[in-house]
Amino acid sequence: MRALGLRTIGTLGPLLLLIACVAPSTPNANLTASPGQVHFTDVAGEVGLDFQHSAFHWGVTADPVAMMGSGLCWLDYDQDGWLDLFVVNSYVELEAGQWEAEGGLPRAALFRNVNGQFTEVSQASGANLPLRGAGCVAADLNQDGWPDLYVTTARFAALLWNNGDGTFSEGARAAGVEAYGWHTAATVGDLNGDGWPDLFVAGYVDLNNRNPNATVGFPNTHLGRPDLLFINQGRDAHGQATFSEVSEKLNAATLGELEYGLGALFTDLDDDVDLDLYVANDTNPNRLYRNDPWPGGRAADPTGIGFRFTEIGGAAHVDDNKSGMGVAGGDYNADGRFDLFVTNMGWQENSVYLNQSAENGLRFQDMRDDSGNVQLGGRWTGWGATWADFDRDTDLDLLYVNGRIPVIDLKADAEVAQVFGNLTAQGQIGQFEDWTQASGLAQVGPLLGRGAAAADYDNDGDLDVAINSVGSPLVLLRNENNANHWLTVQLDGFYPGAVITAVLPGGGELRREIHAGSSYLSSEDPRGVFGVGLVDKITEIKVRWPNGHETRLTDPPINQISVIQP
Repeated sequence: MRALGLRTIGTLGPLLLLIACVAPSTPNANLTASPGQVHFTDVAGEVGLDFQHSAFHWGVTADPVAMMGSGLCWLDYDQDGWLDLFVVNSYVELEAGQWEAEGGLPRAALFRNVNGQFTEVSQASGANLPLRGAGCVAADLNQDGWPDLYVTTARFAALLWNNGDGTFSEGARAAGVEAYGWHTAATVGDLNGDGWPDLFVAGYVDLNNRNPNATVGFPNTHLGRPDLLFINQGRDAHGQATFSEVSEKLNAATLGELEYGLGALFTDLDDDVDLDLYVANDTNPNRLYRNDPWPGGRAADPTGIGFRFTEIGGAAHVDDNKSGMGVAGGDYNADGRFDLFVTNMGWQENSVYLNQSAENGLRFQDMRDDSGNVQLGGRWTGWGATWADFDRDTDLDLLYVNGRIPVIDLKADAEVAQVFGNLTAQGQIGQFEDWTQASGLAQVGPLLGRGAAAADYDNDGDLDVAINSVGSPLVLLRNENNANHWLTVQLDGFYPGAVITAVLPGGGELRREIHAGSSYLSSEDPRGVFGVGLVDKITEIKVRWPNGHETRLTDPPINQISVIQP
């Protein structure tokens, strides 16, 4: 156990004077709010998020980069306790000349959050990159206490170092992470236990090389781009981290193959205190790379890496070869193990993988046909996705955005985002209800949704969702739930892979894992956000840090944001 430091950022939200009796056999039972208490309203314009994705400004053309859309990242770039929003932009290549004639290429945008209201600081901060962007990840890559931004594009990736004074400096080439070609998802975590965050970048399509043997449509009409894995070498003489690309050194079957990656997530699926990697591939088998530490660690490894990846997607039953796009991870059935959700195209249905791993290895069960009387996909095409407790009843609900591909008509191809309420807290383990209509998402209307990221932007204890849609205005879904208690845990530092456990009266446990990079091309709230139902007391918070050490806090305050130090 390590010493604990706790400080409170604020006390917010209603206080309900009810205590639930929790049965140990069903730890989350009888804590639920009704579905009608979850309601989303698009408040982007109201709170100052004036942004429109720039693809197809002068009409729809056959530009695959523009059609695949872009992501967005929540981060507290100025460390004031309020999450800011970075939004990736893109444009049609053939429209570049028209944009230049109109005043310049479209640029990414950064919005500073002050007490729930946003002000654009793109130009002043230097974050306004003129790129045909894809995804982003917010991560403190040089461990200086300030979150940086890594941005994938159709040509060269960019790395925005946070200078700690409200500005960013681009440094991808100097850091060794320039990543030429069309890359998509990026996810960050310490893979070898040396205390420095590493970076995975998914390769997608090589637009300069057609596939002469293609028998199906895009992306298979072109060759792919290899995935890249960058190991952090620590700071250089200028105080910035440098990286070494090691995918070939790992000698992991399929890593670096040309498989059209779109979604990626570092997550500890076998609960052995190291991060595994799950990659969703478009029309190719999804991959699960188990992290196997090198005996003796990085210092004993002749390659200087400190671990090996073993691809076990087939053995673990998570290797479907649909149109894998977005990836979400979380313990949706409250059994203590992290599960997976993957969005797919149209008629394919989305994939729900229940983690059934034990001592004999990683194993999952596809639960698409066992999720209650709802169909999680099968009609619309899914992209960004998140597990989040929107009604604060202790269990994780599911929200994902939709939008047709290929894009032919911006209006006709738009589709409604969907949210499904988890009934585990009501005793129906792993069952869902369709809350799309009741929650107001149908009233928000159809979107050409791509990137989506959940975060509590207004610090009121419930999770909201930002959506980046192709050629359309940014959407911010404010969660107007005002029922049930909550608890938010912010770690003092950057610790992706840390597991935060809230222990309820009666012994039930809620687990959240900190991710840097997930959903589709996006980064979500870097804190652990819990709904705790009607209980007015939490027995204990446990934090398992990435190095395996544990911090415990008894009788933590609820309806507050608390910062815990390692």
